[in-house]
Amino acid sequence: MNLPSDQPDRIQKPEDLEFVPFTIPGFSGDTQAAFPNNDLSVAPFIALLIMAPGAFLKKHYHQTADEAVYVVEGELINDGQPLPAGSFLTHGSGVWHGPHTTRTGCKLMFIQSVPVGPEDSVFVD
Repeated sequence: MNLPSDQPDRIQKPEDLEFVPFTIPGFSGDTQAAFPNNDLSVAPFIALLIMAPGAFLKKHYHQTADEAVYVVEGELINDGQPLPAGSFLTHGSGVWHGPHTTRTGCKLMFIQSVPVGPEDSVFVD
């Protein structure tokens, strides 16, 4: 049971976010990422991803992370299915998803039970 805490809220405004090039195996095209939260003692892992038109991520699964993806802007194409802004894509660890691409470019918010990196991702070639 978690006890109440007087720890203050963590607030980040858009101008506080630093987007950096995001390259991991399985990605191609221009992709930028910001990480509003990577402190799992505070909240789930949260990442924002901006995919330029034509960016591509291979079909994959995560070995340990459950994941929810929210399409903030633009359109994500997941395994051929267009997902417009406002759409959610959710899956547990071990569930294949993707490939992901975008014709228009898109901004995505990822919420994960643990941080996901190349060591947790298994790709289909």
